Amino acid sequence: MSRLQQLRSWMASRGLQVTIVPSNDCHFDEYVPDMFKVREYLSGFDGSAGTLVVTATEAALWTDSRYFLQAERQLAGSGIVLMKLKMPGTPAIPQWIASCCKAAGADPCSYKVGVDGDLFSYDDFATYRRELAPMPLETFTDPFDQLWEGRPGLGNSPIVLHKEEYAGQSVKEKYAAVAERIGEEGPFALFISFCDEIMWLLNIRGGDIEYNAVALSYCLLTDNGITLFCRRENLTAEAAAYLADQGVEVRPYGEIDGALAALPASTVRIVSNNCCAINKYNLIKGPGVLPDPTVGGTIAMLRACKNAVQAEGFRRAFRQDGVCWVRLLKFIYDNYCSGRLSEYSVTQKLLEIKSASENYRGESFEPIVAWNANAASAHYSFTDEASSARIAGGGFLLMDLGSHYPYGTTDTTRTIFLGGEEPTAGQKEDYTLVLKGMIALAQAIFPEGTRGCQLDILARGPMYRTGKMYFHGTGHGIGQWLCVHESPQIRMEYSPIALQPGMVMSDEPAVYVEGKYGIRTENAVHVVPFTKTECNTFYAFETFTLVPIDTRAVDFSLLNEQEKEWLKAYNTKVYESLKDDLSEEERTWLLTYVK
Repeated sequence: MSRLQQLRSWMASRGLQVTIVPSNDCHFDEYVPDMFKVREYLSGFDGSAGTLVVTATEAALWTDSRYFLQAERQLAGSGIVLMKLKMPGTPAIPQWIASCCKAAGADPCSYKVGVDGDLFSYDDFATYRRELAPMPLETFTDPFDQLWEGRPGLGNSPIVLHKEEYAGQSVKEKYAAVAERIGEEGPFALFISFCDEIMWLLNIRGGDIEYNAVALSYCLLTDNGITLFCRRENLTAEAAAYLADQGVEVRPYGEIDGALAALPASTVRIVSNNCCAINKYNLIKGPGVLPDPTVGGTIAMLRACKNAVQAEGFRRAFRQDGVCWVRLLKFIYDNYCSGRLSEYSVTQKLLEIKSASENYRGESFEPIVAWNANAASAHYSFTDEASSARIAGGGFLLMDLGSHYPYGTTDTTRTIFLGGEEPTAGQKEDYTLVLKGMIALAQAIFPEGTRGCQLDILARGPMYRTGKMYFHGTGHGIGQWLCVHESPQIRMEYSPIALQPGMVMSDEPAVYVEGKYGIRTENAVHVVPFTKTECNTFYAFETFTLVPIDTRAVDFSLLNEQEKEWLKAYNTKVYESLKDDLSEEERTWLLTYVK
């Protein structure tokens, strides 16, 4: 019996006509432990984002533009239909379910839809219930311990201390800042389920999710202090002693449900509706539950605004990463003509170089090394040497790479042109338009209160003039030895979150030409004060990234004088910032490369 058939048999035993399977775990972080990769187990699609919907006879999977090509390949022959999010003609999940109900000739009032109540937030559950009506929406408890033979268990990684010399604040100081923002004068309890928010708040780090320095945990922050719910045996002695010194009570991970149910009646309950599982929400009894009072989330916004210590840590991390990039680029150019380079060998060399870097804590996401047509898939990946492409002939090599250091996390993309022949006019145009978009956003000056969605057009505008666009976001917040993706974001969709000093985010416009190449140029930028006038307070971006930009594919006729000066100044800054950490041979190579 196939995996989908097993699920359908279980659904029939529960009287369910539809099951919705999301990609998240019960903490709603972006990436999930292997144990929670149920959608991947059922569908074969292993992209990080997607929702699978299964009925008695049909199945469909919704994912975004980053994964269209990958999903088409991995879903082929599965009987699962790919639904391309934000593309014309793609129905929303409730619409598709309604059409299945109609096609089956069923009564909508008895066409039951089921979801795992630990994997759907209060907001998502309420939205689906409203949009599916009159079809009933029910919750169930995870059945996959029985349905998934050989299901992976939860990780068992140590929980370590993130030292204040890097964090710049104590837990007590962060507690005071959170409590002040919440603004409740009487007893209150803030329930936190995002693992990265808990790690930030408590100055600890874990390793339960690949590429993310988090430990699976819950937290209650009350007027009496902080309680952490985690696997206590995983705390290192240093981390446990620090938490005790900061007044943090530590209880077993599995006791969170009882703690929520036992909150005193007089306590004001505060949750973030988009990350509080409906099952957890239903446990929180009392006179009412209030939403988090801060737009974007109290802890998320405090975390997003890096302090001076953290900002200096990011500068240090990007300098170290810049040196690694120079060594990798030199290796590629030195060995390109040998014919022995592949996407796999470049990735292995990258890991070798970075592993020798001081305080390196691992990659911040799966490295993307993509040659020519492979780069047209925004999140392309391979498994080994045999499945990776040989880098030969001419064309674009796209590399999207990031590292963790205790003082900062990096995320940088460069696209370089390799080969004896010159890039075509079309290749140069696409490369240059992407570069123009990146520069335009990097040079932005904007007033207080500006949101990322208001700046997004700066990065996309140059490409719009040629009728081209990319469908992913332009930028995302970057955590400090935490998660490479966090709030806020720069994207087309409306966001209520205003950009504030201290925020660190990516600037990564792109263009993808299916079957030919992908081009993306990404720097990390830091929001800093610019000026204050009688009109307003203005902010600007400081660029953190120190990786040279390849000029071979630039059509300089498409750059204005300001853009040319920016590019020249940037590459010069890269050389001056890194030269003292490079060998004489590396310095000579870099000086030639940036001219």
